[in-house]
Amino acid sequence: MPLVIYDNDLAGDFDGTVGLAVLLSLDRLGYIRLYGIGLADISYWGPTAVDNAVRYALKRDVPIGVRKDVTPDKRPNHAKASYDRFGARITWQDCEDVVKLYRRLLADAPDKSIVLISAGPLTNIANLLRSRGDDVDQLSGIDLIERKVTKYIAMAGDLHVAEFKEYNVVTDIESARYVFDNFPRSVPLIVVDFRVPYETLTGDVFAEAPEGHPIRAQWEYFKDPNFSRPSWDPYATLLAHPEWRRWFRLIGPGRVTVDEEGHTVFNERSREWKHYYIEHLQDVTKDIMRETIHEIIKAGWH
Repeated sequence: MPLVIYDNDLAGDFDGTVGLAVLLSLDRLGYIRLYGIGLADISYWGPTAVDNAVRYALKRDVPIGVRKDVTPDKRPNHAKASYDRFGARITWQDCEDVVKLYRRLLADAPDKSIVLISAGPLTNIANLLRSRGDDVDQLSGIDLIERKVTKYIAMAGDLHVAEFKEYNVVTDIESARYVFDNFPRSVPLIVVDFRVPYETLTGDVFAEAPEGHPIRAQWEYFKDPNFSRPSWDPYATLLAHPEWRRWFRLIGPGRVTVDEEGHTVFNERSREWKHYYIEHLQDVTKDIMRETIHEIIKAGWH
């Protein structure tokens, strides 16, 4: 069973929380074990909302890391709706530095046991790659990833429209460039780009969630009975499903590069890099994907 680390800006757009809901269900169904969560955004309310959802669904703790190099933002958002409804067992101050957490989780895991998923700005992943040996482990971040990670899934960029600059990349272009240029070539890097999930709208399934579900409170924050969002982050987490090839095919290998303005390009001639991106299988429609994601989420409620 793979161990999953999920790095995301979960207090930003709601699709990050829908992506978390997919992982919670995959864990409850016995397909994965959610091993750690890191926040790439700086919302003060993010760790509380994540912890509330995890403890409700899994009845256990999952370690959460935050960026300790910044001051958290206390403006209200959908993550605060979880705090307002259910209170807080942990807050930002209780969480470990995200890079230190990742290093500890990687060091403690068996070799080639971890699926690493990032579905936000690539800041934390770049800082992990830059990290050097320390009191947690003598290996560098790059060496830890090469030894422990079986695949890396990144919701980032737009490989279909070269002129488009995708949010997760342009928010921190330097980190995105560093990740794509320095991620170990022996570890497959699978990109979910902006265009593929764009028309698959998910999230309103939480109208059917149990009344006490913390993510339902986050969904209700938007005050729209039909609120849903493109499935950028749920596609990334769905790739942790053992049967993900029922819906997607891989294009590659090749190399993804990011220019100084944040455009992303796939070079199919650089096959030694083991970068890939996904496409739907021919008969898989956006309606099939919407139903699939919602059914997986609901399966975790029982």
